[in-house]
Amino acid sequence: MEPTRKTTRQILEKNRKIAETGIFLALFLGIAYAFSYIPNLEYITAIAFLSGLLLGWKRGLFVALVGEAIFSIANPFGTSLAFPTLLMAQLIAFALFALTGALNRKFITDIAVTKPGLGGVILGIEGLLLTLSYNVLTTAFYALPSGFTLEQTLATIIAGVPFYAVNMISNTLTFSVLITLIIRYVHQHYPHYFKRPE
Repeated sequence: MEPTRKTTRQILEKNRKIAETGIFLALFLGIAYAFSYIPNLEYITAIAFLSGLLLGWKRGLFVALVGEAIFSIANPFGTSLAFPTLLMAQLIAFALFALTGALNRKFITDIAVTKPGLGGVILGIEGLLLTLSYNVLTTAFYALPSGFTLEQTLATIIAGVPFYAVNMISNTLTFSVLITLIIRYVHQHYPHYFKRPE
């Protein structure tokens, strides 16, 4: 019995989703390792956010969690398996990135297209806050289980602000400019990404 047109479309759609997810995961890992030797400059926060934004929350979470798990465990500077709580913090943060991207599907597209300046400001603030949350989470989840008191942990976070600054500024600009441009491009050429169900 030959498959119906509806069945064929469903198969093609399923295959496309698998391919898209694989491409995003490969992009995540490629960019992660490419920039791993440049301190505080990374674009995987943006990739995790975009995966949730363009692929939906389920596939976005898959890309963010699997990508970060592989990169953290097989990091050229040392595996996070030596510090399980640090790995947990990294995974929580990247899940947050993907879910934030997925939540943005409902409103940021129209803003970025019709009012790119406003869209850029909103996305820039999101990038700043997401990066700050990552740095605070990973510092706290490393320091507290290592025997630091709460006061020492807070002091470590505050002392690390200048170190985090490059990362936060970089991601603020990436979200504000690059992601705004990507949203506008995808909306113009591939609008189905924002219309189809997750």
